[in-house]
Amino acid sequence: MTYEQGDLFVESNRITEKDLQRQFDKEHKESKLTPRQWALLNLIKQNSFVGKRKTSQREICDALKEYGYEWKETSGSNHDHCSAIWKDIKDINMSYQTDKIIIADNYQYWIGNEQETTDFINDLWQDLCPRLIRYWTYFNKAKRNGQMLLIDRKGNAIDENSMARDFIESYGKENISDY
Repeated sequence: MTYEQGDLFVESNRITEKDLQRQFDKEHKESKLTPRQWALLNLIKQNSFVGKRKTSQREICDALKEYGYEWKETSGSNHDHCSAIWKDIKDINMSYQTDKIIIADNYQYWIGNEQETTDFINDLWQDLCPRLIRYWTYFNKAKRNGQMLLIDRKGNAIDENSMARDFIESYGKENISDY
């Protein structure tokens, strides 16, 4: 089988399912927990299991200062005094190196019982679900752009005598964000 030069270029740049899977695996590869993340997990486990209490951001910053957690005074409605804690907790919760799930609520952290953990996960879903519904509604609405209409919004057939548009227009004409 022979290819013309243009075809060889197209064939050499074709993206396969295997290429897409390799890219996805590379982007979503689980990373190992760092010593700082292990120290954070161990502090929260100690307070949850032995002390039977929550761990505050202040306590984490004070107890694990040598790992680089730094308390920052904030102003206004932002009460997050150390965003590195949130990132590390997210990474711990996403990792399969530990079976524990750290519950985060109002800048306090703990490992809950089955009911608390289930409630935490359900709350995440309740926060996410309306956004997903909006996303898919917007996505599908935009995807209709350019589709032909047979019936107008009042239920009348669209023909050459009707005043309705023939096609769905999901977008404006101007790039308003440039103004």
